[in-house]
Amino acid sequence: TPADESVKEGICESGIREDGAPEESSGVDATPTSNDRAVSFADASCLETTSSSDQLFSDEVPPASANRSRRASSYIKIADRLPRRQLLSGQYIALASFFAFHQARNIWILTTTRDFLAYLGDDETGNKYLSIFTLLTPVSVLGLPCVDAILFKYGYGLGLQVVNVLGMAQGIIQVSSDNLNVQVVGFIFYSFYRCFLFSVSFSCLPAFLSGQVLGKGYGFLILCGGVLGLVNIPLSNVAVNLLGGNFFIPNLLYLLGCIPCSCLAWRVGRGFKREKKEGELLARLRQSKMLGAG
Repeated sequence: TPADESVKEGICESGIREDGAPEESSGVDATPTSNDRAVSFADASCLETTSSSDQLFSDEVPPASANRSRRASSYIKIADRLPRRQLLSGQYIALASFFAFHQARNIWILTTTRDFLAYLGDDETGNKYLSIFTLLTPVSVLGLPCVDAILFKYGYGLGLQVVNVLGMAQGIIQVSSDNLNVQVVGFIFYSFYRCFLFSVSFSCLPAFLSGQVLGKGYGFLILCGGVLGLVNIPLSNVAVNLLGGNFFIPNLLYLLGCIPCSCLAWRVGRGFKREKKEGELLARLRQSKMLGAG
């Protein structure tokens, strides 16, 4: 009623002391009247409304720093995880798959180049092109400065993509030309391909694995490459015995296999970007806490 509303307003404005208790009445009679009961009801209503309003505004908008802290703590860097979880991380599995394929392909090229060049007519030249292939293999050390420049400026993701591009370039030359002179260009691509493959893959592991897992990480890389390399045995038997020494189909299969490896290289690169982003976020949060404590 209008009378009750006026009583509430009066109590909220002047009927409550600073300590939250109602002012004592100067009257002698302590028996509560209807007006007293209305005052008590208004007093409780005013206090409840004030406390609920304070709680509403205190919980409505949480601090942005708290949101960032919860978001940053939800991700654990790979090097800070348990050893088993480090080796089961998506980034390591992608790198191991990438290396296993290219290591199997590398072994395939080393073991079949002699027969491949013989099919193209290298026996008639006294194995001259096989000698060129052998001599160009150590030239891959000249690519080490390029490896350092690419990794320093663009990161491991692009370094793995360069491995893939070099492998595809050499594979395209293998399947597209029967000219031995053109194959020499493929030998050059293959030399740099080997250099980038081992340099980028092996330097990639310490960048996201902890020291206690690093040895196992290298071991599993080599193991995966060796196991997948067993597929070279039936491939070579098919090329020599069924295809009469023609290595076109096996070489084409390895060329096509480089396409999904681009996705694996992209996955590794994305993992490094996330690790860097989360690390920077944690560093900013720690710095803000130190400044607040100071």
